[in-house]
Amino acid sequence: MTDVQPSNAGSYTVTVANGAGSATSSAANLTVLPESPSARLVNISTRAQVGTGGNILIPGFVIGGSGMETLLIRADGPSLAQFGVAGVLAQPSLKLFDSAGNVIASNTGWGANPSPDQIASVAASVGAFALASGSADCALIANLPAGAYTVQVLGANGTTGVALAEVYEVSSSGTRLINIATRAQVGTGGNILIAGFVIEGTGVEELLVRGDGPALTAFGVSGVLAQPSLTVTAQSNGSTIGTNTGWSTNANPAQIASVAAAVGAYSLPTGSADSAVVVNLPAGGFTAQVSGVNSTSGVALAEVYEVP
Repeated sequence: MTDVQPSNAGSYTVTVANGAGSATSSAANLTVLPESPSARLVNISTRAQVGTGGNILIPGFVIGGSGMETLLIRADGPSLAQFGVAGVLAQPSLKLFDSAGNVIASNTGWGANPSPDQIASVAASVGAFALASGSADCALIANLPAGAYTVQVLGANGTTGVALAEVYEVSSSGTRLINIATRAQVGTGGNILIAGFVIEGTGVEELLVRGDGPALTAFGVSGVLAQPSLTVTAQSNGSTIGTNTGWSTNANPAQIASVAAAVGAYSLPTGSADSAVVVNLPAGGFTAQVSGVNSTSGVALAEVYEVP
């Protein structure tokens, strides 16, 4: 069968002929919708320094569509040592909140769950690295409707250290992950803010990626990162996909502002030091790294939005 392209849309008739003559149908309009790519976010994660008070690790995510989304959510601390990460959070605690601020799930020590075998099996099925039996790393499985959610990762008894917050899509029914936003303390070296995400499917995924610092003061956040620098890289080869320091310095600031409004992101002040890029990415793993210019530190927000 010949592919039907959007350019084939129009008014058509059908003529049937034989030896006795021919008959032509009435005209009918053909509308051809372009095929939507199936690329989608299936895993989002953030590695950062976990402090105390307002400097704990706070990832938020949004589920779009209708139906239910089954997610594996983890807070890794001790397990990061095997990957050469120093100063890990020895005993993380994980809490999941709904948009009303209610705690809907929590865990401290993934083996303390009623079903640790299920968590280990699900982790293997989505490609997550295994957590050691009895480790202090945290994990839970949540079945969630569309909406906005927040994860908090903090250290038991006010302890601090580097942790990794992860959200994996296990299954979905008419839903999809459309946004992750993580607020954390940005340090230097290995303690910068690193948000990771994985795209699966065909086609390309258009994303708005931001690294916000000064703009956070409007929401009462103190000690913000004065001049964040944003770099988007491909995990496969470490190549740089996009980079920015000061979103208005982009070649397309009007597009960035328009896309931000379309996805519901708050606007960045014109000329602010906050960073942003719009990227079109194929299936694969990527990171968004937020660091401070001249090795400065402070609180920043890393955001990844799916552009509809």
